[in-house]
Amino acid sequence: MPPGTNPAGMLDCVRRRAGAIAAVVVVLSVASPTAAQSAAPPLLMPAWAVDLPPTTTQVVRTVRTDLWCPDVWCTRTEAWARVDGRWRPASGPTGRPAVFRSAIGPHGFDKQREGDRRTPSGVYRIVVTTSTGDTAPGRMPWRRRLPTSVISESPGPDYNTWLEIPAVTTGDRPSMRYGFLVDYNHPRLTPGLGPAPVPDVGSGIFFHTAAPGHEFDPTLGCVAVGIPDQMRWIDQWLDPTADPRVVLDR
Repeated sequence: MPPGTNPAGMLDCVRRRAGAIAAVVVVLSVASPTAAQSAAPPLLMPAWAVDLPPTTTQVVRTVRTDLWCPDVWCTRTEAWARVDGRWRPASGPTGRPAVFRSAIGPHGFDKQREGDRRTPSGVYRIVVTTSTGDTAPGRMPWRRRLPTSVISESPGPDYNTWLEIPAVTTGDRPSMRYGFLVDYNHPRLTPGLGPAPVPDVGSGIFFHTAAPGHEFDPTLGCVAVGIPDQMRWIDQWLDPTADPRVVLDR
């Protein structure tokens, strides 16, 4: 999300080691759209999948790419499905492999602390999908973002906790139309419920979309899939029975 969008002072956003084979497959798919499906054969065990639970059959993967721009925050976000024991690029909204331009924090991956403007690296669960409308975009657990919705970055017992703050009016801004909350540093949906987040390690890591005119700007640490319909497609594609995971920087 663009810097400076949350006047309440509470931010919703808080190693380059992609599998070489998987990277070549996806880049070829994007560079040659007419041959995308034939250029993306299934992979038995790509390097980025080795730490996944055996129950996981869907992955949303974001990695660095120079395909669209040379900056460290320029990334691609891919959807993968495990079918008959092999990982395959999911078929996206156009029928070609689901590969979307995205952006991360301006200092790249490998988040270490609150405010470093980096995006986490690693494998994470999806806590809930989110949207600003009054119905869930897909089948996953969901929470609606209201104007008052924030994830607190303030030190204290509510750090990295979803709160509704009456004085906040930006929780449903356009960049948050669709997305999901990443299980980075134990985010809480209810104050005091669940494992305690580690202070100052980072808070409010989302996948979300972007404000009009800022589709591929760097974020404060989240992953922005800049085209709203693409982020909505990801929310709709995710299946809770697939035990989905997010893979970042692998």
